Amino acid sequence: MAIQLSLLKEAVSTAAIPDKSNSHLGKDAQSSPLDLKPSDEPSQAEGKSGKIQSKTHSKPLFHEEQRGIWTVYYPLSDQGGWKSPFQILRFEWNIQKAESALRDFSRFIQEVFSLGPFVMIVYLASWAACCTLPFLRLKNDSDLLNLAEGAIASHIQRPVAITELRRIVTEYTISLVAGFVVRKLKSHSSSIVERRVSLHFDEQLLSVRSRLELGPSEDPDLVSKITRVTGYTSEAWSALSNLIDVLSSAGEVIAIASILKGQLVSPEGVNIFGVWALISPLVSELHGNGEGKAFFAKITNQDWIRMEALSEFGTRSSYKKHVLSSCLEDYINLEYTQAASRLGDRSTQNPTYSWMNDDSWFGLGGFSQFLDTIPLLFCTWSAVHGSNGSSLASMIRTQQTSSVARNAIWGLGYKGKNLLNLFRNITTLYEVIEMTPGIEDGHEIYPDEEHKGQKGMAIEFKSVSFGYPSASKKALKNLSFKIEPGQLCVIVGENGCGKSTTINLINRLYDCDSGEIYIDDRPIRDYKVSTLRAAGNIMYQDYRHFPFTIKENILMGRPDSEDPATDIENAARLGGAYDFIQKLPLGFETNLEADGMGYPSIACTESDQEKFKSFQEAEPPAKLSGGERQRLAISRTFMKNSERIRLLCYDEPSASLDPKAEAAMFERLRNLRGEKTMIFVTQYVGLFAYPVKVAHPLWISRFGHLTKHADLIIYISEGSVIEQGTHKSLLAQGGEYAKMYNIQSEAFTN
Repeated sequence: MAIQLSLLKEAVSTAAIPDKSNSHLGKDAQSSPLDLKPSDEPSQAEGKSGKIQSKTHSKPLFHEEQRGIWTVYYPLSDQGGWKSPFQILRFEWNIQKAESALRDFSRFIQEVFSLGPFVMIVYLASWAACCTLPFLRLKNDSDLLNLAEGAIASHIQRPVAITELRRIVTEYTISLVAGFVVRKLKSHSSSIVERRVSLHFDEQLLSVRSRLELGPSEDPDLVSKITRVTGYTSEAWSALSNLIDVLSSAGEVIAIASILKGQLVSPEGVNIFGVWALISPLVSELHGNGEGKAFFAKITNQDWIRMEALSEFGTRSSYKKHVLSSCLEDYINLEYTQAASRLGDRSTQNPTYSWMNDDSWFGLGGFSQFLDTIPLLFCTWSAVHGSNGSSLASMIRTQQTSSVARNAIWGLGYKGKNLLNLFRNITTLYEVIEMTPGIEDGHEIYPDEEHKGQKGMAIEFKSVSFGYPSASKKALKNLSFKIEPGQLCVIVGENGCGKSTTINLINRLYDCDSGEIYIDDRPIRDYKVSTLRAAGNIMYQDYRHFPFTIKENILMGRPDSEDPATDIENAARLGGAYDFIQKLPLGFETNLEADGMGYPSIACTESDQEKFKSFQEAEPPAKLSGGERQRLAISRTFMKNSERIRLLCYDEPSASLDPKAEAAMFERLRNLRGEKTMIFVTQYVGLFAYPVKVAHPLWISRFGHLTKHADLIIYISEGSVIEQGTHKSLLAQGGEYAKMYNIQSEAFTN
């Protein structure tokens, strides 16, 4: 049976490998040395695609350990690949960086307080009060134990005991009520502060990111910084809440230490609880910390990789029609079963957590229980052998105090690990906020005084070369041409020849690497970018629709319209979108993206979910065809047209339109032109390589509409101008353009 395995290979090669976490890999761990030199091949466990780049060393660079489906690589160094579990000891201190971080931190705190001093004071005060609640509870518990012990031993007279009990109960009640009020204040003020802080910094980040030019937005370093300070939750709020968590944990430790201090120096002989409370979190940290190990973990098991690829190929909607059309269902399931059988019982969980898993021989859970038991056993042994005269109440009180202290100290250590990262993130936050757009703005408003009466835009490229930041090959090479004001120009060429790049440079989305671009006889860099772009009406080949209603999508062409309702309807008619919009249930109010996201709770049964189905299906996003989406994009360009527009530019504007709609669209665009400069970009070479695409006789009208009316045709190949002129002059030259035209004509004459 002929099975289309190319689709499967594509899925296998592109499938993402999920990061399985919360792991235990104990019994599957195997280790071996890994000797990697500059000329070495990667290990077999790496797989064919895995390569570990290394600097020139003659000694082994890594120690390799197999943990289930993972291979873990430890760098070989003087420290044996182990780092201190305490991040503050691993930090490479730099005075200048520290001073800069402190300045950013101070600025951050001042900015946060400026959002609402009163709310911030209530928020911080409630946090501080919450820190004292464990202290008050321990004090009340201690008083109760002392009272009970005294009453049982008849050391306290009954009336005195009753009075003392009333006092303790009153204090208990007051502390409970106060705790309830404080927690409510903390919760309410926390939500207010979170909203204000998140919105404040999110507004600044949106302002920066929306103005960031294409070049900087594609820089990996800048993308990494932006990713670090954005996400599902506000990084600014996370920084503030983490900081307060650390301070509150420190406050708890200080409060509890004031109680432990007396017990540590107590002559009762049970101060081992207090001492153990201080050292057990440290021992637990040293024993269970997997973050102290420096390693790189990678999934290398080929059976697991294949299972993930097969699962993705069989379930992802983008592959669905290929799977069903090629009858690949049985093949996918058979291959998955075979791969799962080969995988066996190998662990699939993440190595990061293997040092902390309770299922291992020395898991952190069992070790912590062992630490908890030692002081109680010791004190009981001392009491049995009469080595001290401690009371049971004293032992219980001290054990309770030490348990709370241990949790507080552990919490402080856990939260304090990320304190330095917190400072780094605040610094990164302000680095992103202070980013400049990336293109140096000019000083001249477009159009300048000399050309204010001119209707069209003059464009000239002089020996322009340009390469995208992420590409090694130049997109344009020594490109030169000139378009006069009011001309209709058609830029022709095959895919990837630089046509769209030319438009990007005209709109100054990028600056050229060499050469010069002139707009109205002035270097393009002289103009203010915003005024230059406001004078152009450009529809890109990779046009996008925005996550709003159809009405607002069209309105984005000219948001400052004085009569938006009328202008939107007229633009939709001119763009050929009005008829299909009217057929939609909500018409112009139809959303192109989902209106909102919702979910049922975990407690919902199937019958409950059926009741909520109406909410899930309410106002689904419209599903438009390719032609309808293109008409909507064209309508937006008609909406943008106004007296201030001097350049109309369309990159493959009719790729998804049928010939009849295309002819009507070109007619309306020519009427729109007036005296404006108009540029069309098309890829006719690609069309003529496939005769089936020109089999319909109406395709000939497409060529005529784009070329016979053109004042200038520019033929680009591999980033350079090969030919330019009018339709007649280029045919007379008998060059590449003429060959292309003759190929199309031959398809109809023969």
